[in-house]
Amino acid sequence: MSRWTALIARCAPVLGLLTVAALAGGCRVEREPNYEWLPWINHMFFPTAAESQLASKVFKNGMVLQVPPVGTIARGHVPLHYTADAAGATQAGLELHNPITTPTPEDDERGKVMFTTFCAPCHGPNGAGDGPVSKRGMPGFPINNASAGAGLLPDGHIFHIVTYGRNMMPSYASQTSPEDRWRIIAHVRRLQAAYHNVPAPTP
Repeated sequence: MSRWTALIARCAPVLGLLTVAALAGGCRVEREPNYEWLPWINHMFFPTAAESQLASKVFKNGMVLQVPPVGTIARGHVPLHYTADAAGATQAGLELHNPITTPTPEDDERGKVMFTTFCAPCHGPNGAGDGPVSKRGMPGFPINNASAGAGLLPDGHIFHIVTYGRNMMPSYASQTSPEDRWRIIAHVRRLQAAYHNVPAPTP
C-alpha cells in the first residue's frame, strides 16, 4: 500500500464527517418532511411578495398599492345601477324581479342558511322582529307579515335594501352574493306565506 493510499485511508472518516456536515449545512427544514438544498441561492423557494404599503421601483409614483383605473370593478362583483336612496329603491322594485321563480330544495336551504346567518339576528328566525339584537334594545322590524311592511315591497325593492341598506340596517352586499340575496328574498316570501297559512311554492 502506497503512502498516499495509507494517508487517504486514515483520513477517510474525517473527510466523510466533513462532507456530511457540509451537506447538512446547505439544507434547511421549513416544514417536515421537505428539505431545501442551498436555500440562500434557490430564490424560487422564497419568492419576495410586495407589501402593499411599501415603496416600489416599478411604478412612477413609487408605491406598490395602486388606485384601480376608472370604471374597473372587482372580480365577481355585479354592480347595481341604482342610486342608494329611496328613489333608487322604488325604481329597483319596478325593474328588478327575482330570477328564482320556483326555488329548488337547494335554493330554499341556502336561502334559509343565509337568512339565519345575516338576517335572523335582528329580524328573528321566523322574521317576527324578535332576534337577539332586537331583544337587547334595538328596534325590531317584522318581515314575516305579508300584509304590512316588507310584505308590501316588491322583490326588487327588498334586493335594493339588502344591497345598500336602509335606516339602521347596514348593507350586506359584501357578505352575500346577488344570487344569495335573491334566495334570501325567496325564503322571506315563504316565511310570509307561513305567517298567513298560505301554501308556499313547492320547491
